[in-house]
Amino acid sequence: MKPLRVVACDEKTVELTGIPPILRQCLFHLPEILRHRSQPGVRERLFPDLEPGNPRANAEWHDLADPELRHLFVSAEETVLRDLSALERDRVRVPLAHLAAWMSAINQARLILGELHHVTERDMDRTDLDPSRPKDLALLEIHVLGYLLQTLVDFVQNPTG
Repeated sequence: MKPLRVVACDEKTVELTGIPPILRQCLFHLPEILRHRSQPGVRERLFPDLEPGNPRANAEWHDLADPELRHLFVSAEETVLRDLSALERDRVRVPLAHLAAWMSAINQARLILGELHHVTERDMDRTDLDPSRPKDLALLEIHVLGYLLQTLVDFVQNPTG
């Protein structure tokens, strides 16, 4: 199996290659994960207070910031899903300009999974994962999506390899 890589095709396009089946499955699970965005607990995680303990400032902050953040989150999801429609077995071409949306959607999914399954730092260190248990499956997805996220971040920081 080839390693996951991000390769520049030209000035405007990259190709993700070596996408393993488990990552492919996680990518197709993104819409289901992201639909929990407005669930209590998750909403607070994605839209945190500006000043804990200051209800007035937080209310003003949420009135101003939340609609724009919500728009950015939904836009990122739509962009990734459109790009994924071109996914071939273990590769997909993506406009370079879409990488920020990919990183946003993946990060959202990881935060949502963590919140929905009450994942702790201790959980993140576990190696005895059983995918038949929902929390363990969520941990596996968090790690797999984290691997993709790190690969994208590494590429963005050093596009020439």
